[in-house]
Amino acid sequence: MSDSVTHSRSEKITRFRRRSIIALGVALAVAMTPLVLANPRTSPAAVAAPAVAAVDDSQLNAGPPSRGGNYMHDADAPWVRPVPGKVTSVFGPRPVICTPAGCSNTTHDGIDLGSPCGTDIKAISPGRVTSASNAGSFGERVIIDHGSGLESIYGHMQTGSYRVSVGQLVKAGTIIGKVGMTGVATGCHLDLKIRTGAYIDPKPFLAFRGVTL
Repeated sequence: MSDSVTHSRSEKITRFRRRSIIALGVALAVAMTPLVLANPRTSPAAVAAPAVAAVDDSQLNAGPPSRGGNYMHDADAPWVRPVPGKVTSVFGPRPVICTPAGCSNTTHDGIDLGSPCGTDIKAISPGRVTSASNAGSFGERVIIDHGSGLESIYGHMQTGSYRVSVGQLVKAGTIIGKVGMTGVATGCHLDLKIRTGAYIDPKPFLAFRGVTL
């Protein structure tokens, strides 16, 4: 057999082997793709940071544990106005107020509701009392923990008017004390604050829950 014939057959065999190897590689790649994507260590989706939905403060404390809330506050729990009376100071920047008890901050972290001294103050929603004591410039104060990082704070209460104690569970509308003007205050009013880690404006927060201030 001539060298040319032998060389031709050799080239054909080489080309066939190359095509076979390429075909085998493609087949293996296709077969392995589902396994690679299912492996959290190699999946691109596992490497990328998951999308996180923005937190809406208005949805905090939305219900029991089965719905992301907590044991002390059901999704259907009522919300009420703490006292009657009009808003006398809104949430946000305001001039400094000074009295013999001290001076206020340049930012108001709550909302003032003007009511006569001695007016009953109601808990705005169910929760647990975590503080009932004097808070300096904020006067006599009660703090209620509603769970899920949400607190309501009631300031400038009348001295000796506490109707609740630390650890007590309260309902919406439970009388917790009376309106006063302790601390830095120029008249009888309730200073209501809402805290979800940071202070937020009580007016839209309560409006979302059907309570108009």
